[in-house]
Amino acid sequence: MAIRAVDPRDQTWELEQPSYRVYFHDANGAQDEYEVLDADVMEVLAWAQTQKTNRTFVLYACVPGDGLGLVRLQGSDPNAR
Repeated sequence: MAIRAVDPRDQTWELEQPSYRVYFHDANGAQDEYEVLDADVMEVLAWAQTQKTNRTFVLYACVPGDGLGLVRLQGSDPNAR
């Protein structure tokens, strides 16, 4: 982990209430995807924990721009190479 001080004046925009994507993965490679709105990251993590059963999950914040971008917040995609 690396930590550094920042100047908050370099920020040019902020999403007040982002949406999130949760991708669940099972041991056979099957994947279920959900978009979660009107929640904060702690609520989404709590929901994902209750829904995962025997699966892993990856949590992303959705970032609008030139198309939809995703920022990974939790977990790792087992299909990533």
